[in-house]
Amino acid sequence: MSEQKFAPNFEEYLICPYDSVHRIMPIRLTYHLTRCAKNFPAAKMVRCPFNSTHLHSVANMQKHVIECPDRSSMERYKLPDMLPPAEPRPVGLVVETTEDWDAEPPAPTYNPKSYCDKEFVIRNPQGAPPAARRQFRENERRRFRENNQF
Repeated sequence: MSEQKFAPNFEEYLICPYDSVHRIMPIRLTYHLTRCAKNFPAAKMVRCPFNSTHLHSVANMQKHVIECPDRSSMERYKLPDMLPPAEPRPVGLVVETTEDWDAEPPAPTYNPKSYCDKEFVIRNPQGAPPAARRQFRENERRRFRENNQF
C-alpha cells in the first residue's frame, strides 16, 4: 500500500497582517486575527469598515478604503437604487391557468383485493395455516383454469 502525502496548497492560504510568517486558511482568519492581536499589542492596526478581516496600518487605511473590493457590496446595501444591481432582477411573469391541483380527481378509490379477485394476478396468502394456504392455492388454480389463463 503506497502512502500519499498531500502537500498543503499555499496558494489558498492567507498571510497574517501581524506576522508575515503566519499562513492561515481563509476560514480560520478571523479566529487567528483575534489571537494574534494579543501577541502584537504594539502594532497599530486598524480594521477596514467594509470587512473586519482587512487590517492595515493607520497610514495605509485611507488608500485601502478607496480600493477595498468589499466596498461595492456595502454601497449596494446602503444605496440599492443608485447603483446597478449585481444580478439582473427577474421579470415578474404571471401565467394564468385553469388547473386546480388541490381539487380531487374524479376517480374511484383503489381496492387492491377486489382488483386481484377480478384480474388474474398470482397471489400468495401470508399468515394462514398450511391447510388454508393449500385450499387457497387450489381455488386459485380452479379460477385460472376456468378462465383459460393456464
